[in-house]
Amino acid sequence: MADIDQPPLIGIPDELCEQIGITAAWSNANRFSVSAYKHTNKLKDTKNSIYLNKTKVHYFLRPEIILFSQPLRKLVNESNGVFLSIQKIKTSGDVRLEILKQSKRYRSILRACIENLEEILTKSLPEETNELENYITIFYSVEFIWHLTEILYLDVIPGDVILPKFLKWIRFHFPRNEKAAEFILAQQIIGADLENINYWKTVLGCALHGDLEIVCALLEQHHRSDHPGFNNAISILRRMPVYDVYGGYSMNEFTAHFKQWQMDLKSNLDTKAYAIDRNLEVLMKLVSGDETILWELAEYTEAWFELLAAKLIYSVPCCKLHELSNHANKVAEKWQASRLADIITLALMESNLPQVIEKIQNMNENGWFAAHLIDLLYNSGKLNIQDKNQIKVSKQLHESLLLEYGTTLMCHHSLWQCGASYLMHCEKQGKARLEILLPSLPMGSESRISKIIDIAKDNNMNHIVTSICKIQGIKCIKRGRMGNALTWALKAQDNGFITYIADQFLRHYADNGELECRDLLENLGSCMLASERLTFLGKYCEFHQKYENGEFKDAASLLVALLVSNLTPKYFWPILLTDVIPLLEAEDVLLSSNDSFELLRCMEAYGNNPKFEEKADIFRLAVARNLARALNLEGSQE
Repeated sequence: MADIDQPPLIGIPDELCEQIGITAAWSNANRFSVSAYKHTNKLKDTKNSIYLNKTKVHYFLRPEIILFSQPLRKLVNESNGVFLSIQKIKTSGDVRLEILKQSKRYRSILRACIENLEEILTKSLPEETNELENYITIFYSVEFIWHLTEILYLDVIPGDVILPKFLKWIRFHFPRNEKAAEFILAQQIIGADLENINYWKTVLGCALHGDLEIVCALLEQHHRSDHPGFNNAISILRRMPVYDVYGGYSMNEFTAHFKQWQMDLKSNLDTKAYAIDRNLEVLMKLVSGDETILWELAEYTEAWFELLAAKLIYSVPCCKLHELSNHANKVAEKWQASRLADIITLALMESNLPQVIEKIQNMNENGWFAAHLIDLLYNSGKLNIQDKNQIKVSKQLHESLLLEYGTTLMCHHSLWQCGASYLMHCEKQGKARLEILLPSLPMGSESRISKIIDIAKDNNMNHIVTSICKIQGIKCIKRGRMGNALTWALKAQDNGFITYIADQFLRHYADNGELECRDLLENLGSCMLASERLTFLGKYCEFHQKYENGEFKDAASLLVALLVSNLTPKYFWPILLTDVIPLLEAEDVLLSSNDSFELLRCMEAYGNNPKFEEKADIFRLAVARNLARALNLEGSQE
């Protein structure tokens, strides 16, 4: 990974800022505003209002979020899926295997991201190259460190002997020499050293990684491979003991066997058995554990951990995990390792997690690495961090990193849902943070708004749901979309707002004689009970539906029920009383004598409306006729 650069300077094109100074305030999660401000001393200075009309607010200042770039969106979304899977892991029992599985999923996502970036790099324009190379460098370092963390903290190390896992890590991340060896061996020619200028560099590089099978195969292609010195070297390299916890040897027995093997090798070196070739002799001295030769070969390595691997292979092959830091410190100190990746790697080997966490937050990937790695360690029970007073702060640290990362994602128009999922798993502060950020999100399409509302509902933030729905409902009213407005009002579950919109439907009918959004009103179901006014509107719509379908008896009963229910708004009485007239004049008797008396009572109570004056006499006459017919019919039935 590249070293941390100096922070960039940002110029503000404002003369007033230069003259009197500036102040800043956060405007949203990842952006802050800057404006001119004169810092005054209350005891000495007085405020100068001359600047008020000249002050400009600058909103363009915000950190660069590389995770928002198109090639990295897939990384964010896929890693979010792994994060949510980890939160579902049951803490009872041994969770190590499941955590290890999820860690490998993270690394697989990282590897796919790096490969995708490399593919894009081959097709990119020259001006895009630097940015893509920077992304590759950052995420290669992230995967490199993650892999080592997985080995040291999450994986099972048989017998606590670290070398096999450590070599696997080295060979995976530094494959240059192995690839060069494959190229040489694929040619299958004797005299490869004469054909390939990097022959010995490749041989010694593979030896530093402990790939002695490849080393022997390369030596067999040397133009003097039939010489006794080469034959002896190949033979003794193939007999090198390799410790296996399941091999049937105790560690002490293996150590004795290994030392005996090295003594035989040193005896051959003393007799100049390999003097035929200077490079062959250097190779055998390296394998014999000669540390002087080890540092001479530093030029064949990319990092100090390659030399550490060679030291462990040929000097302490049974190195325990707790002994690793001692050897690592000696090599790193002599190498003068000072890059950020070097410091983090050494801190991991020293089990210095506080330093690791501090440093990985400086890796310029906007908190992705710290949030996910620390969450993994926290859920595996490996995050044991204490403050200076020896108080455990692991939980607080874990939550703070998730909060920071989740807040960053909440600023993006399509990644905000991922961000919300991290905040929802912050026990103490997550809900409060979400409560602040959700209302500040740009609303956009109805689909997006529905997603915001769903998250608010899942977190019992009913006031946010109500607020958002009312805002959208008012927007719909202004655009004349009353059906949509009613839908939003029902989602808001605000009785007053629902009543207001239902009232708008009724007034529109009163003024224009037309019911809007009939399909919606006819299918309200139990939603019509949300307010009395909506109940009236729904039942009145039902009356029209029955009337149009020829169900006059039911329509008449429903209309009378509305008249006596006390749900009718004052301005709507003339309409209801007018609607009754054709039912009273119908050929069949639809309304009983009791219904007629109720209608007369309503007429006396509410029929004095000026809009109904012309129809009042007609209404009374129709009621009288219906009453006579009803009494006659009822008497004959008795």
